Amino acid sequence: MPRETIHKRLEPGTLVQLSRTQEYGIVVRVKINWDVFGDGKTNSPFSYSVLVKGEEVSESEGGLTIIGDN
Repeated sequence: MPRETIHKRLEPGTLVQLSRTQEYGIVVRVKINWDVFGDGKTNSPFSYSVLVKGEEVSESEGGLTIIGDN
């Protein structure tokens, strides 16, 4: 199935799957990357704190698959 990267701000409470670990989690915090074009490494304006198995992990937008919006 083709996937498309959409730069959309996810709201806290959104159910997501982490691409690198294939685990499910819930977005608990949204962080805005103000230097999105300055460093050349980041192409997404948002990064997220995701609660996975009781631990908060940081993940960029490109590393998440949205399972359910709130």
